[in-house]
Amino acid sequence: MALGLLGLGCGDERERERDVVARVAGEGQELELERSVVELIAAREGVGEDDARERALATLRLVAARRAELAARDQPPEHPDDLDPARREQLERAAIARLWLDEVFEPSHRAADIPQKIVDQNMADPAMTRRLFHPELWFVCQALVVPAEQSEGRNVKPPQLETDEAAALAWRAAAGEAFSPLVARVELLEPDLVADESCSVLGRIVGTSQRSFETPAGAVTLRFERFAFAPSEAESFDPAWVEAVTARPEPGVVGPFPSQFGLHLVIVSKIEPALLADESMPADELLAAREAQLREELESAWQIEQLQQALAKARDRRVVRLSPELERGP
Repeated sequence: MALGLLGLGCGDERERERDVVARVAGEGQELELERSVVELIAAREGVGEDDARERALATLRLVAARRAELAARDQPPEHPDDLDPARREQLERAAIARLWLDEVFEPSHRAADIPQKIVDQNMADPAMTRRLFHPELWFVCQALVVPAEQSEGRNVKPPQLETDEAAALAWRAAAGEAFSPLVARVELLEPDLVADESCSVLGRIVGTSQRSFETPAGAVTLRFERFAFAPSEAESFDPAWVEAVTARPEPGVVGPFPSQFGLHLVIVSKIEPALLADESMPADELLAAREAQLREELESAWQIEQLQQALAKARDRRVVRLSPELERGP
């Protein structure tokens, strides 16, 4: 890119008719930026034209500054872009390396070139496949009030409406009163809480709140939980809880609302769409789509590994070893 930019504004009348999108004042002349250079940078770097234009202009500004620095010398160089020999050699080596990457290494090290053995190994890794291929996932955190009592190390459920309506309503009223200070704090901070995908803000609020309460309906305790779940695979969850949390298909604060386990205030921090989930398409199409996605995921790390190996081989080819006798000397 540097060589192409340095040549801008130095051509004949035909070059002057090129599509110039910006100019930078330089020592003795303006440096021109052509649209074709912007398009080249955008395509090569995978960025938008505005970003590519700013990158090119940044380089032109450096060129202009360098020319101004050289012009201020008592004996300026013959050419406005004369460089220190070491710097020139460095730039030439960098250009050769970039050319080799563009024309030799990268075309032969695409995602499609990853060996099938590596793809199969990663496809058999449950941690990898769970992260890449999944149903719709809801990331939530919740503060909840539950009975403080435990039986054999397990939490005790509050009274249920189906078996003792009066006791259940009394417990919910008492739990709601204990919950109210935290609920008020959440309402004040709702935008920040929803924007915090890590749920750390709610965790700190719960951590600095009163955790144990004595109420007319019995002792209750305040807890904090954070997890992700798939509504399509939530058979082990309380159906009433799932229905309440997923009623609004976007991140936000839900509740307080009751369930068979207690009183909940839930923050839906993120909803991740399904990605190549099981049975989302015919089996052969799903396998091909998953492999393509996995190759894309592995591409960068595999390229880095292959590049390191290629450079190591190149270094080995240039190493001249002496015989053991010569290495020991006379």
